[in-house]
Amino acid sequence: MKTRARLQTVRSVGAGVLLLAASVLRGEAPVVYTLSCSPSEPGAVRVELAVPVGSMPATLVIPRAIPMGYGEAPYDRYVSEVRAFSAGGTPLEVERRDGPRWRIRGTEPVRRLSYRVDLSRMEKEIRAASDSSKARPGYAGVLGYSVFGFVEGFEGRAIELVVRAPEDWPVFSTLAPEAPPQHGSLRASAADFYQLADSQIAMGPKIEVRRLEARVPLFFVSYTEASSDLDLTAKLSREALDAVADYFGSTPFPHYTVYEEILQPIDAEHDYGFSMEHLDSCTVFMAAENGLSAESTNGYAGRARYGFAHHIAHAWIPKRSYGEGYFPFSWELAPVLDTIWFSEGFAQYAAIVALAQGRSDAAAYRSDLLQRRFQSVLDEAPDVIRRMSTVELSRVASTRYASDFRTGANSFARGGLMAAEMDDLIAAKTGGRKSLRDALRGLVAWSGRERRGFRVEELPGLLAQDTGVDVRAVFDRWLAPPAASAR
Repeated sequence: MKTRARLQTVRSVGAGVLLLAASVLRGEAPVVYTLSCSPSEPGAVRVELAVPVGSMPATLVIPRAIPMGYGEAPYDRYVSEVRAFSAGGTPLEVERRDGPRWRIRGTEPVRRLSYRVDLSRMEKEIRAASDSSKARPGYAGVLGYSVFGFVEGFEGRAIELVVRAPEDWPVFSTLAPEAPPQHGSLRASAADFYQLADSQIAMGPKIEVRRLEARVPLFFVSYTEASSDLDLTAKLSREALDAVADYFGSTPFPHYTVYEEILQPIDAEHDYGFSMEHLDSCTVFMAAENGLSAESTNGYAGRARYGFAHHIAHAWIPKRSYGEGYFPFSWELAPVLDTIWFSEGFAQYAAIVALAQGRSDAAAYRSDLLQRRFQSVLDEAPDVIRRMSTVELSRVASTRYASDFRTGANSFARGGLMAAEMDDLIAAKTGGRKSLRDALRGLVAWSGRERRGFRVEELPGLLAQDTGVDVRAVFDRWLAPPAASAR
């Protein structure tokens, strides 16, 4: 999930890879999306959807909720000029409805829709940089869920994406990354709407794209409005990816993208201290004054490396192993989740241990981060937080994780310390032959087989399957409110 980097620092499927969705295997034609960026409309993009089979009436839905955003953003507010047409080109009636919905009516089924998205207004009004697309001179950075809508009932269809930009503009998509990127246009595929919405697009002469060799091809994409050592930042991201992939023992994606924006703040009210994770990428946002430089201290670079590792770890937890409520995702209303402490805390703990591997001071490194990132948060928690059980806190954080960061920080702090205690118990019970890493690898594999989220009460048993160690006592103690805990 999005987590604030303490130092405000760091806070890919190969080109041409066609993802086979279930709808393709059933012989169903994909939905075709076209996103266009034109100099004639600076600060805006246009989106067109072509659905393969018509229905009437039909509903266009624009997302408001963000996967792992634990909150909502009014993206429908920036959508205008919604139009719909039949297969023969007949204009259809479009009616704005309650919520982020447009109802389409007519005597013929809808086959094509189009609309305009005002990115400049979006960036101005949505104050969290991690939640907004951007349009600045010579650059457009697009978060999929902020611009792409869907026709209700077609969310599970495979998708073909076409991006059109000025002919001299490099165009990059995390769905089909290339270095150097294509110019003027690109085509990509997505298994379904979730994968399209969770992807990103960067375009314009001011972007820089690098490919690095890591456990899988790593693409480092940057747009910066200040001096920053991109060589160092790319190196740190590669080290983080390799360490986390080694920890989980798998790479459930054919490539990975780290996409960084270093921005001159619009004003003091905007927040540039959060980053976001996605299925096969992470987006990193910083104010210009916080860019990483060669003169940065080792400690500063170390925190940047950890920031990358933390967000990369989310590609496994919870993007591919998660509690109930994460999938299928609710695009119109932020879901209430019982397991943010797992998704955030266990992923962060995995990143800590992954980076500690091979260090001569591994134990001290782990201990220091457990204290600074987790224990210090609990020590400073107000009574209103302390009185909540961990599941109750997760439910509260589901819609205000970042807006009231006490809820987010205490959720991941409890989860991180629960993970650490479980890790110590497993090591002690097995004489060091097993660790929480084995349990998490098994949990990721279980999730892939079962294709569902685990129930809270299932987690101790699932973690024991690959270690033989019963962690339920630790689990039960950490689910209780801290004031009632025997810690």
